[in-house]
Amino acid sequence: GSAVHFTSSATYAHIANNGYQAEVGLLSRNIKIQGAADDSEPTDPDTGSCTGNWHFGVNFKPCPWTSTTGFGGHIMVHSGGKGYMEGVELYRMGQTNVLGRYPFHWHQLGNACSDCYFRANSIHRSFYRCISIHGTHNTTVSENVAYDVDGYCYYLEDGVEEDNTISFNLAAHIHPVSNVVADSGGGQTITPFVQSRDLILPADATASGYYITNLHNDIIGNAASGGWAGFALPVLHSPIGANRDVNMRPGNRLTKVFDGNVAHSTGWWWSHAGAFYSGGSLYYSSGDDTLLEYNAGRDQSKGTRSPCLVDKCVENNNCGSYCYEGERAWYKLTNNKVFMTASPSLNSWSGRMEVIRFEAHDVALGMEALQDGFGIDQLLVECRSGEEWVIPGNRPDYVSANGFFWYDTGQGHIISSSTFRNCGARNANNAYDTSPTRGCDTNEINGCSSGSTVWGFLTHSDQFTPELMQATSGITYEDCGRRFKLVDFKDNNTPSSVSGRAQNWIDTDGSASGLNEPTIMASGLTDAGNWWKVDSNVVDDPEAPLAFIKVNDGNERGLGHIRLRWKDEIHNTVGNGSSKACTPSDNWQNCGTCYNGSKVDGSGDPYCPALGRIRHIGSKFDLTNDPTGGLPITANAEVAGLTGGFAWLLQLDDGPPKSLKIDQIEVDPVETPMVLAIPYDSGTSFSITAHAAYCSSCVETFFAVNSVDHVRASQGNTYYYDEATKLLYVRIVQTPQTYLTDWHLWNLDDLNMDGGPRTHALDRFTFSGITLPSFAYGPYLQIDADCAEGAISGHCATTPTYVEPEVCPPDYIQVSYDKCCVSEGSSACYIPTLPPTFSPTPQPTFGQGDNLVLNPGFESGLTDWYANSGLIQIDTSQAHSGTQSVLATGRTSTWNGPQQTMIERMSANKTYRISCWAKLKGTTSSDTLKLTLRINDDVDGTKWLGISNTINNQDWTLIQGDIAVNVAGTVTGIDLYAEGPAVGVEYYVDDVSAIEVSSGGRSLESARSSTQPQHEDVEMQSASGAVVSPMFALLTVAPICLWYQWK
Repeated sequence: GSAVHFTSSATYAHIANNGYQAEVGLLSRNIKIQGAADDSEPTDPDTGSCTGNWHFGVNFKPCPWTSTTGFGGHIMVHSGGKGYMEGVELYRMGQTNVLGRYPFHWHQLGNACSDCYFRANSIHRSFYRCISIHGTHNTTVSENVAYDVDGYCYYLEDGVEEDNTISFNLAAHIHPVSNVVADSGGGQTITPFVQSRDLILPADATASGYYITNLHNDIIGNAASGGWAGFALPVLHSPIGANRDVNMRPGNRLTKVFDGNVAHSTGWWWSHAGAFYSGGSLYYSSGDDTLLEYNAGRDQSKGTRSPCLVDKCVENNNCGSYCYEGERAWYKLTNNKVFMTASPSLNSWSGRMEVIRFEAHDVALGMEALQDGFGIDQLLVECRSGEEWVIPGNRPDYVSANGFFWYDTGQGHIISSSTFRNCGARNANNAYDTSPTRGCDTNEINGCSSGSTVWGFLTHSDQFTPELMQATSGITYEDCGRRFKLVDFKDNNTPSSVSGRAQNWIDTDGSASGLNEPTIMASGLTDAGNWWKVDSNVVDDPEAPLAFIKVNDGNERGLGHIRLRWKDEIHNTVGNGSSKACTPSDNWQNCGTCYNGSKVDGSGDPYCPALGRIRHIGSKFDLTNDPTGGLPITANAEVAGLTGGFAWLLQLDDGPPKSLKIDQIEVDPVETPMVLAIPYDSGTSFSITAHAAYCSSCVETFFAVNSVDHVRASQGNTYYYDEATKLLYVRIVQTPQTYLTDWHLWNLDDLNMDGGPRTHALDRFTFSGITLPSFAYGPYLQIDADCAEGAISGHCATTPTYVEPEVCPPDYIQVSYDKCCVSEGSSACYIPTLPPTFSPTPQPTFGQGDNLVLNPGFESGLTDWYANSGLIQIDTSQAHSGTQSVLATGRTSTWNGPQQTMIERMSANKTYRISCWAKLKGTTSSDTLKLTLRINDDVDGTKWLGISNTINNQDWTLIQGDIAVNVAGTVTGIDLYAEGPAVGVEYYVDDVSAIEVSSGGRSLESARSSTQPQHEDVEMQSASGAVVSPMFALLTVAPICLWYQWK
């Protein structure tokens, strides 16, 4: 390669090590274009005497509204022209704050300049930018060197510019235009800048090496040194300037290639100004739509990104339309690097991203990401490399050495195969590594602040609280100090907050915790009681504090999240930053609770007091063993906790709620059951329903069963009231947003069935083989208790004396929230089995040859039958036998029809002959009817087996065939139902039958592989009773077929 030889020593030290190296750029060229020496320089230079915010022990900033009169040369290619430049030096170019007057400018050329290039040039002492690509596509800007530049250097002007290549360029020593800089402290917001004569583009207050308003370009191998940030990725909800009427949202355009870029020596002016900064919003002012405004900070209205596979601007003519699961895309950033930056290496306020092979060396924070759907793989964060830090004030010990922070709400982060090196403060409490070189100390050469940590959790807020948001795998630590810290900016976790007590993290392989087995990492704050400290095997990290729960110590351990609402006037005060905290005498009026600020008011009253408690059920968690009573329930009644246990017990101080709404549910329903118990007095009756969003008729009514074990093993639509303990038990499952049809335990891989754009029934975020459930807005579970109202409105008059349920069988003791053993530490433990029946009333015994269907001819009305959706009603005008049949009507989907639960009468590994008689109603002459068995087991999930036949509107037709109930695991549900005719077509069903014909059962797959036996068990009969050869029928009109489908 090339070599540079110095004729004298360098003025400054330039570092080269294994992590990073300084760039070398050549400014001189044989061809030189320059502005005049006598009148190009600004006449109002910065005096260097101004101050602003303190940063790391020093206070200085450029003097604003100076250096406004730079007037150099400019080159513009426009009006259909083409521009090619290579090997040219541009010096004293650009005219400060004059639009279009840049050193080099492609202006509104569209696709007409696809072979144009700007290559191997140098630009230095520029008064306004380097090169502008404006309304032009498919150009190449490559291998250029830029130094000492006012304003953004490599510049995509209006946000419409796409398919350009910006590669292997250098931008160094970048200055804010007119010396107006976004100089801020530690908060997330910055006062917006407004367009003016001396700040024509208000975004220039954050002037950086690269201004990428549209990511649909190839950004490859570039380097940025200095600037407010290195690479600025501002959010534009619509184009600006000459292209403001183009129907597109630049902020949502997808990355083409963003690979191999480097930024360093930047991020000084704000603690959130990442070297790669995906933030800041540029828009036209609402007061004057001819003036631009720029919000450099976190803007949650105009500064949001939502990358989508579907162009909503075109499809819906509404660029702000919601991007559903199944349509979502991710910005992809690969092989990028940051070093020597006293702020985050990358900060993204919004926009789903996949960040792969990212390196950060000598930084304050490895990465900052506030977005639901952020995947990071092969991250390397070396918080301190050992090199000397050269920064203003020379106090690196004021700069953090943090690895990654989990944020407090609405996030989804998955980090895999990543390494943290020399992060976290070195102190006497470090429990994981005792090396004398671990982490960093507070020396003034290359030290760090004493509060530094590899991982941080934001725990200051009572308003913004965590759901199931974060997971890791393949984490490696190299010479790190403090690993974990609950970071409360307000009160240092005294008192603790709702978010502090609810912190949780799925460490899928135990590499982050150091346990090297699947672990749930959760809050270790003492006033969470034993909510997370569920057994003697929980490992404490008192420095954080955290609790590490070993997943494999239980059979179905997982995480769940819910939000509880029992009185709107209480919950609606959440987030109200009133100067007065609500007390009982306020009646929840003119006061505030649970907000993102102080935890007590001026009188010392807590803003977010406990209104009740929730704990794990069983004597191990009673007041004797946990005097706190469990996790406080506040006006912001969000709960995240361990699932798969005996149950969560909810007790409100004002008594049992008459009405309780449960929403924002996140749980893997199949893998880990979540059961809630609430005390109610004898004589209380219940109406429990699940509701879908945007569908008033999408309601599932729960039915009573005869034990808590039945509830726990159910499909999630049952409840049980225990008279002995006065406890109501309900299983809480996550349901699809907009439908509840074909009710079952939806798993995270179930496909969406509502015909909408979603791919999956349940929202989720998947990355690197890890899936996190995400709640959907709208669906909820409603518990209504018919009890006498007490003195406090909304609550039952009496609260029963609590009787702790006996969760363990005789000779066992409770050792955890989900386990009973002979003794503490014993391996002789009780594993509960599925209950034998889901019926509250014992059913008669059925033998081979008996019809297992109850009320098969509907002569007892609709007893034992229900509609899986749509409506069913008794009809006395039509009957195959007896006096009546059932009519399926109001059908909005093909699978709507009568259904009966068969789990208590059918068994696994047996074959059943199922049949019914059916007839169409109305003018439809023929259609297909299916008789289906839906079978759930705990290994394979749900499958549908069925038979079908063509029916008509003239005669009753028999549908009959044999089905083998073969499963790999334990059967948890069997339902028999009719389905099949087109939407809106009504049909009658009568004389339904299910008879056991063998106890072995042949799978349908093996039946299909044979030639003759497939049809031997299938028989078709006309209304007149004549038996027709099934083989003949299949070969001629194929009216009957066996079908098998996984959904």
